[in-house]
Amino acid sequence: MTSFVIKVIACITMVLDHIKYAIPQTDCFITQYLGRVSYPLFAFLVVEGYVHTSDLKKYYKRLLIFAIISQIPFMLFRTLVGQWKMLNIMFTLLLGLLCITAYNKIKKEYISFPICIFLILLGDFLNVDYGWFGVATIFILYVFREKNILKLIAYTISIVLYFSFLGVKTIDNGVAMLFISMLLPIIIILAYNGKQGKKMKYFFYWFYPIHMIILYVLSFI
Repeated sequence: MTSFVIKVIACITMVLDHIKYAIPQTDCFITQYLGRVSYPLFAFLVVEGYVHTSDLKKYYKRLLIFAIISQIPFMLFRTLVGQWKMLNIMFTLLLGLLCITAYNKIKKEYISFPICIFLILLGDFLNVDYGWFGVATIFILYVFREKNILKLIAYTISIVLYFSFLGVKTIDNGVAMLFISMLLPIIIILAYNGKQGKKMKYFFYWFYPIHMIILYVLSFI
């Protein structure tokens, strides 16, 4: 599976996750759970982007530009769920990119690790989409990039902690299904063949703000 295919899956599942807020009639098992697949895939793609980029500064610049472009569409879309005072997912990806850059560039772990923890917690302070969990996911996927078992264990622990911070105290069918759906991206990631596939770089950057504008407009129809 190429990174292009993973991007397509990430975009489709993101739409599935978002469409139920704009069109309540679409709220069903698929949109409730398959939508949870999208973010870890985007986190993985940032890791791969970092590893393979030929110009890290341009990568940062590109993410920042689209984070700014996406903020108003994001806030408009979030009004549909009554939570619009947040920073969009591009800012989450930026913090994650900063986190893995610090981890990789600063060779002394007693310096780099506290910086990474700070950046992960900063995700909650800045109220980025997915908060600390979003930044931590990128960090985990990078640190254990070539260690699949440890990757799965660390990511599973982060999901458990995420549920704990959300105040989940009992495990019912809904929580169990949500947990499973958040683990599904790891299977897709393990199927990655290391190849880029078809190149449509800017399409995927533009897809994020444009799909939110479309859904916001559809919510009034």
